Amino acid sequence: MPKRERVKPGKWHVSETPEGRIQDWLTAWDKGHWDFVYLKPSPNLVKYFDKVTEGRKGLKILVPHCATTYDLIWLCEQGHSVVGTDLAESAAQRIFKQYKKKPVIEDVPRIAGKLYKNDTGTFKFYVGNFFLFNEDLEGTFDFIWDSKAMCAVDVRDRHDYLKVIRRVMGPRCTMMLEFPKNIFPGAPYHFTEEQLKDIYGDICDVEYQDQYEFEPYKTFHGDMDEEGQPLMEKEEGEEEESIVIVLLNYYLKKRE
Repeated sequence: MPKRERVKPGKWHVSETPEGRIQDWLTAWDKGHWDFVYLKPSPNLVKYFDKVTEGRKGLKILVPHCATTYDLIWLCEQGHSVVGTDLAESAAQRIFKQYKKKPVIEDVPRIAGKLYKNDTGTFKFYVGNFFLFNEDLEGTFDFIWDSKAMCAVDVRDRHDYLKVIRRVMGPRCTMMLEFPKNIFPGAPYHFTEEQLKDIYGDICDVEYQDQYEFEPYKTFHGDMDEEGQPLMEKEEGEEEESIVIVLLNYYLKKRE
């Protein structure tokens, strides 16, 4: 088994071209930089979900740049339809293993990728270039959970990311954003409240909610077994690393 590499926030390689940055992300997956395994949903998603969605049922939810977050499964279990997106096909394969469902797989030329979905279409995972995603694929959404997504996008690509998000926001769409309070030399990026209002303030009300400490190296890494549990293989001599990222949480509500 190849040794899994870890990289410090703000320190990963970033190419000069959009195509190169896509390959950077895929290469990082191959090296194990993003192979987190989550066994429970994000704490502030659970804490604030009913508030920010106003208790609405049967919502259509987008989770961009979702990687292997357990939030997808949790949202589906609450009775909502969820759509996740990521560049790495291994992320889709792993989340369906954890979901314990055999996916239906379709080619999606629009995003130069594929769609993994359950047989009812309530759990979907698009593998491909999110900057090519639009409302022609899934219509618009009632709730968007931007959990460390926008902050991971290179500054040069942020306009393309925001263009997609704005296009797929439904009439009563609400959103939660999480990003680091820590300021790193690169991604994941911190945003001030003034910056958030510059980005979304023309169409959304912006409200700070909370913060909590996230320790990425305390999550599991690697693949899962047939029961959806992590295969924990700690290499001989491997030492525990520690880094704490304080995540800020904001609530955005689209104006009617």
